[in-house]
Amino acid sequence: MEKELENKIKVLYKTDSEAVVYKPAGIATQLSNDIKGTSLEAVLKKLLHKENIYFPHRLDRITSGLILIAFDPKTVNFYNDEIKSKKFDKYYIARIETKLEYTECLLGTHKRYIKVEGKISRIVKRGGMVSFLDILAIEKTPKHPGCYHVLIRLITGRMHQIRVMLSDIGIPLCGDHLYNPESKSKHFYLESIILSFEDTGKIERTIFYDDNPDRDVFSAEMNRKIESIASE
Repeated sequence: MEKELENKIKVLYKTDSEAVVYKPAGIATQLSNDIKGTSLEAVLKKLLHKENIYFPHRLDRITSGLILIAFDPKTVNFYNDEIKSKKFDKYYIARIETKLEYTECLLGTHKRYIKVEGKISRIVKRGGMVSFLDILAIEKTPKHPGCYHVLIRLITGRMHQIRVMLSDIGIPLCGDHLYNPESKSKHFYLESIILSFEDTGKIERTIFYDDNPDRDVFSAEMNRKIESIASE
């Protein structure tokens, strides 16, 4: 199983300073104790023949998708500053379930305060980190009756932000038993689908893994919205 996950890791863009890779669901970005070398960090060190890999952002183990990596401290600091300045756009798509009859009212920017408690994030009224995301589209899923796909632009990057915020909004992820304990689904799907940024060479990049074999089947309208962002 570990070898199968490693084989799914794809390098989609690479320079001497950075790269964008596809991380499959089920592999940790980093591990504090990685004796077996099963994390994305460990696999990439071997795959790319690098002594060090740096992460300006991360993905949860159960989240799949695109992640930017840097090969030196100067580059990771550059991207850390870009992310803090909101010059780095991250788009996600999630499969959610909801009892709401009308979802159009959820489109737009959402703000919450998030407090991290151990391995769980919670929505609080005060004392938390201010967190924003944009809901760009909500469309019914062709293959999962009663479920929807939600296209999101993540503005801030808090731990489990999409999962905890969508749950609080009333559209929790299917199969997310941490933030949606009543879900009867066994199938979790959250993908970092597009990264858009200016690289260290001052070139605008929009990275999209068009042929991802593990991707959900989307509606025609959702595909059009995703392709529109990917082609910008």
